[in-house]
Amino acid sequence: MANTSTSGGNGTLLYFLNGDAGSGQNKEGIAIKAFALNIAVSLGLFALEISGFFLLKSSAIGRRIYQPKTYLVQDRLRVESVPANPLTWLRRILTIKDEELKTKCGLDGYFFIRLIRALVIIFVPLMVIIVTVLLPINYHGGRDVGVYQIGGRQVASNVTGLDTLSWQNVAPTHTKRYWAHLVCAILAVSWTLYRIYHEKLNFIDVRQRFLTSPEHRLKASARTILITNIPSEYRSKEALEALYDVFVDNDDRSRLTVWVNRDYGSLRALVARRRTLRHHLEKQELRILRLVNKKYRKKGEISAPKKTAEKSPRDSDALDDERFSSAEEDEGKIAMTFEGDCHAVDLPWHQYLKPSNASQVQLTKAKNGHWKPTSSWKIWHRGEKKTVPKIAWLRAEIARLNVQIEELLLNLDSDERFKKQNSAFIQFDRQMAAHMACSLVSHNLPGRMSPRYLEVAPHEIIWPNMDVTSFGRLIRTGIALFLFLAMLFLWGIPTTILASISQLGNLRSSVSWLHWLRPWPSWVISLIAGPLTAILLALLIQLVVPALMRKLAVLTGTPTRSKREVVTQDFYFTFLFIELVLLTAISSGIANIVPSIVKNPTNIPTILANNLPKSANYFFNYLVVQSLGFSGSVLFQYLRILYITTIWPWFTQTPREEAWLQTTIPHQMWANVYSLSTNFAAIGKPTVSRVPELLMAKHGYFGRSPINRVADSYLGFIYCIISPLMLVFVSFTFSLFWLAYRHNYYYVQRNKIDTHGLLFNNALSQLFAGIYVLEIALIGLFFLVRDTQDNVACSSQAIIMIVVLILTAIFHFVMEQHLRPLYEFLPVTVEDSAVDAERERFLTEDTDEVSSDGVGEKVNGEAPEPNANGTLDGSRDHTGDRLQKKTMSATAAQARASLSRLKKRTAARVAEIQSLIPEPIDKSRRREVADQLAAAIAGYPDELTDLSREERAAELKAAFQDPMTREPMPVIWIPQDRAGMSKYAVEAAGKYGKYLHYSDTGAYLTSKNKCEVTQPAPDVRPDWLLDWVL
Repeated sequence: MANTSTSGGNGTLLYFLNGDAGSGQNKEGIAIKAFALNIAVSLGLFALEISGFFLLKSSAIGRRIYQPKTYLVQDRLRVESVPANPLTWLRRILTIKDEELKTKCGLDGYFFIRLIRALVIIFVPLMVIIVTVLLPINYHGGRDVGVYQIGGRQVASNVTGLDTLSWQNVAPTHTKRYWAHLVCAILAVSWTLYRIYHEKLNFIDVRQRFLTSPEHRLKASARTILITNIPSEYRSKEALEALYDVFVDNDDRSRLTVWVNRDYGSLRALVARRRTLRHHLEKQELRILRLVNKKYRKKGEISAPKKTAEKSPRDSDALDDERFSSAEEDEGKIAMTFEGDCHAVDLPWHQYLKPSNASQVQLTKAKNGHWKPTSSWKIWHRGEKKTVPKIAWLRAEIARLNVQIEELLLNLDSDERFKKQNSAFIQFDRQMAAHMACSLVSHNLPGRMSPRYLEVAPHEIIWPNMDVTSFGRLIRTGIALFLFLAMLFLWGIPTTILASISQLGNLRSSVSWLHWLRPWPSWVISLIAGPLTAILLALLIQLVVPALMRKLAVLTGTPTRSKREVVTQDFYFTFLFIELVLLTAISSGIANIVPSIVKNPTNIPTILANNLPKSANYFFNYLVVQSLGFSGSVLFQYLRILYITTIWPWFTQTPREEAWLQTTIPHQMWANVYSLSTNFAAIGKPTVSRVPELLMAKHGYFGRSPINRVADSYLGFIYCIISPLMLVFVSFTFSLFWLAYRHNYYYVQRNKIDTHGLLFNNALSQLFAGIYVLEIALIGLFFLVRDTQDNVACSSQAIIMIVVLILTAIFHFVMEQHLRPLYEFLPVTVEDSAVDAERERFLTEDTDEVSSDGVGEKVNGEAPEPNANGTLDGSRDHTGDRLQKKTMSATAAQARASLSRLKKRTAARVAEIQSLIPEPIDKSRRREVADQLAAAIAGYPDELTDLSREERAAELKAAFQDPMTREPMPVIWIPQDRAGMSKYAVEAAGKYGKYLHYSDTGAYLTSKNKCEVTQPAPDVRPDWLLDWVL
């Protein structure tokens, strides 16, 4: 009866919850021929990928895919071209120095490569010793297919294939041999612990030397801390200065810079809406341009695109009065201009298209008198309605938003509009002062003014999380943990669905409601059941799950993107270790395992001992695919080839989208990378029950990113004694990964978020999970060994392993307690040497300061005037009386004025570059265009020394203020076209004055109606490259 019940509704539910649990045991006793076939297929795939890499790397598309850092980054980060000769390339990859990696890849990139190297150093010596010792012991005189007398009864053995080289092949007549397994296990654990400790010491040394380097100490983030959960009495600049002036010389508060955060949610919402409308307007303008030029070419008219200059606000005669005008007056003028646009006739493009060709939008008059788009969700709408040209409405709406945003920017210090938050940034005059302030307790009440964060880069701040309280953080963390546990239990549902799809060929003939699939061709069914299932699985594991984990990390209240990656790493590692390491190897899913462990926790060694050996051969196949198939795909990058050649042209429309895609360099989400690499050391395969691994390998769907890498290291730890042959493949796998990732991080990928190695330290600590699983599994295995008398033959070995487990836990605890203070904070002993190095490095700083300040001080022969009362575009406006001495508003205005001057200077450099290449763009000159785009990027400042003294001061003063307060006014970027319609669009926008800007510089509409760009978007912040140096 019990069985009948289980097979009913509850059994179905457990089937879905368990998913692919135990799928690893399906490969028990794999034949040598099948394994050899797997190797052959993987070798063929590897050879194909490597050949494709070397054939394409020097081509035009190969340059964009395989070596973008040779031209698409600022000069200080550029690297030499990839050598054409494979041997020269290999020599270059092997000889890249550590300092080069740190400079070009950042600390997280350097430490990830260091992690792969550390795993190679761990596994290769273990492979040499353990394989040499245990393989002969396991194979010679083993169980094989013999019959043994155990406790008076005959027991038949059936150990075949690769299992003859593993633990389970030792015969009951030779149980003394398990002493060799014990010695090798102690050796493996001792060597691994020693290497982990050594790598942690190296991590501390490298991190401290990097943080105290003169170049890093110059950054604003090196001297700035973030304080959260500040009591209301301390939420002011004066109060915080009075509290923290003890950390500066002579209690001099002028050496402190304080930013008390405010809730700029309403401003952020307006800016976000303006960005959305800008995107829609650019698409609508481009749509008209394409339709006009299609008609224009059909008429056979030939002319070159007319190059027009960006129209400045002062060139227009509307809405640009120098006298002060209120926001209401400006909005009234915008409404009048909008009405004129709605009734405009005989527009230039009407000679090619009918007025009905332009998109229309239905508007409803709101209670406040503003016209808003009629929502399709509301069935009943009250109020006056009208239909107007969509372009006209988008122009007016963007101009109106600009008026509203500028009005808010003049009142950034208003407590009524923007309430103060419970967090603040404090910048000290010295790096050591910041570390001391962060490490000491700030408040006498528990939980107040904590946690505090160091090394907060402005571009990494998650501004919506700046007002999370300690209690709120606790609640949010609890919700995140609940959702995480729900994901663990519900993971079996999607994997079971994919497993069913993989059996679609059988299901359509056996399941009645799938009869409609029976007429489908067999190749379509095979395509769905094979590659499509594998693609969906790869997307699920490598895109969906990490994205959800990152959302959970933000939900917990992490204030910066670097801290978000650290929390994501913990979530993702735990998920992979439970779902893809333990449950893949165990015959029961999480819905069955958890109740069993709760009832009797001592069953854990027995569960692992009974199930892990059966899954060893399954992971042999996986490692072969990982080492050959994936390492080749890391270099070949066929997904990026597909994206750039097929997906990119299909979805890219506007010049802004084209410029973004052309200038964007791939970057790693570090939590994904480190989490999967740690799990690889244990067991780390995203599997679907009964989906053939060879089919997935053939199409390259195993691990699209380095997420699986640390996951593979657990394979080596858990199976190094149970199945020693695993060490050969793990060592080979990490060796290939080390080469592949050195190329990718040096030539291809750029580091946007840097935890300065904290993810590496976490990954090293997570390796202990594989060691603990190995020790617990060996304890169970030793207790399960029976001799011919059916007695426990290895109780002594099991007891010794229990002692080893306890010693490992003690070592782990003591090491973490001993080293933890050095993970984040700098010791006082390094301060003197850091100051000496800084003094030596910048010995001629005063002289250089004078010369650098002279650079860019004049624009077009006129010295720029600092404009403390600047408007959005930096133009003069009579608002000084309104700003008065409001700190946030004045700081933001100075920053916008400084950005305006810097933008003019940068635009002049870019324009000079633009003049070197004639228009229009044609396909034969794509490389030349790419070089021009790269030169335009190089024209933007990427070091603080590239700025004048005033610009540098304004940049640093506003660095930790919400970037929404210095968001530049958007420029509607359209391409130049042969029909000359872009010229008329730029002129038409002039009617809105300074509140609407158009530009067609650096963008061209080709004869195939595709957009080509030779510069970044004209409204990109001119200091966008400085984010990495603040």
